[in-house]
Amino acid sequence: MRNNHQVSSRRFNKGFTLLEMLVAISIFALLSLTAYQVLQGVLRSGEISKVHSESLTQLQRAMLIIEQDFTQIVARASRDESDNQDELRVMTAGRSLFESEDQGIEFNRLGWQNPLNLLPRSNVLRVRYRLQEGQLQRLYFLHPDLVVGQEPQVQVLLNDIETLSFRFWNDGWQSTWEPEKTLPRGIEITFSNKQYSEIRRVFLISESEVIKQ
Repeated sequence: MRNNHQVSSRRFNKGFTLLEMLVAISIFALLSLTAYQVLQGVLRSGEISKVHSESLTQLQRAMLIIEQDFTQIVARASRDESDNQDELRVMTAGRSLFESEDQGIEFNRLGWQNPLNLLPRSNVLRVRYRLQEGQLQRLYFLHPDLVVGQEPQVQVLLNDIETLSFRFWNDGWQSTWEPEKTLPRGIEITFSNKQYSEIRRVFLISESEVIKQ
């Protein structure tokens, strides 16, 4: 009986062999690697979702600003340096205007609140859109008519923009707008983005008399 107890004790104290330890370490390393890869995948998915969400929020904010501008266009001509009354236009659009790398556009819009005219600016906003250095830029002036030394405020709406173009509706689509004293009945803005491809919006323009100020 004693001999059997001694044999069992020797077997129990024998422990794991080197091969068994290596197998156990290999299995543990494989499980750790799998868990790390799963964690990395979750982190990458979260980062991609965050970037996509931020990009979508920026796009929505930009489209809201564009909609506010284009739906409140008013037929109000702006004076420039020449102050030539014969050259006043209610809207200017074309390729390479305002240092744009594609098309550019300029117009005046209402709706810029200035309660009791307390702020040093007009309630008519002079706005430009252009493409520069891959950015869809919105430029605006504190006054619709040029003031000596006045520089526009530049607002970057979107990045990674490749093209920018406009079309104008007046009993058919036109790629340019020549009339000086009238507005089109609709404006289409199209721009291409590396992430969202081509984006197009069409805005109806309300009829209005030419504002003289």
